[in-house]
Amino acid sequence: MDQLSLTQVLPVDPSSAPQLWELLRRHPELVWGHGAPDLEVGARFGGPGSWGPRHEGVVEEVTDRSVRFGWSRAGWSAPAVLALGVVEANDDASGGARLVLSGAGLPADEVAAASEHWESVLAGVARFVGSANPAVEAPVRAVLFDADGVLQMPSHGWLDRLAQIGGPEFVRAAFAAEAECLTGTEDFGDRLAPLLQGTGASVEDALQIWFDIVPDPEALALVDRLRGAGIVCGLATNQQSRRGGFMQERMEINAHFDRLYYSYEVGHAKPSGEYFQAIVDDLGLPAQDVAFVDDVAANVIGAREAGLRATLHRPGSGAAELAENLRAIGVPA
Repeated sequence: MDQLSLTQVLPVDPSSAPQLWELLRRHPELVWGHGAPDLEVGARFGGPGSWGPRHEGVVEEVTDRSVRFGWSRAGWSAPAVLALGVVEANDDASGGARLVLSGAGLPADEVAAASEHWESVLAGVARFVGSANPAVEAPVRAVLFDADGVLQMPSHGWLDRLAQIGGPEFVRAAFAAEAECLTGTEDFGDRLAPLLQGTGASVEDALQIWFDIVPDPEALALVDRLRGAGIVCGLATNQQSRRGGFMQERMEINAHFDRLYYSYEVGHAKPSGEYFQAIVDDLGLPAQDVAFVDDVAANVIGAREAGLRATLHRPGSGAAELAENLRAIGVPA
């Protein structure tokens, strides 16, 4: 008997099930987050979970509009087996197409937390599917680029190095602290200091891991080409002042942009409407004339709700995929 059996109705026509499956195939991060697997048999995945220190697994079977995968978190003796599929609704009362997830083999004391996790995941997919870009034919006049996951990536293994400082609890606490520093009201170094007590690491030790950034020169070259074609290009990135300051002082990313919108300087952070409204006001353009690309679905939703044309980019998928995503929302990339 399945320990998990969840259904999420999606706000689209039932006949859209094939298109929804294609969306998940191109953007598995909507379900599995950063570190998502390609939907191919044998593909492995792993990354920080919304509960527990890590989740990991392997794709076991892919059929038409469904995938079966092993899934576990640290400390489990064996992985659970989960299946996710996109199906058409078979009645008129419950709306559109559905995401259906089932699973067995979870430790008994993890079922409730797993159910909460996957309910949140499926609801997030529904919110993304239900968001929409403005229906306009006017040319794009400005493009906003996220930084991490689009134009640059943290170096390989950086999360593991953070965990080596103070374990998974430290990593989760540090991320939570960083989120509270993105609008510039608090200093991330000050928030890190008490978390590092007893670890033997200093604030500077931890920050050096945050500063280990690898730019994508081909993605930055794409930005340069768009600027050369007369399109205003802006950097729209959530950063606390320590990491954002490092990017501005020690990296060359600013030189590729006409406008810079670091959240700690704007005073608002993605995905808030205030963040996007501040940018639109600064640009002096109608929101619908502004395009935005990000690797976080919630940020894309926030931009669309603010009236911008927004597209989701799979983290680290490269400049060719970035160009294709931008063309889909009217950017001549």
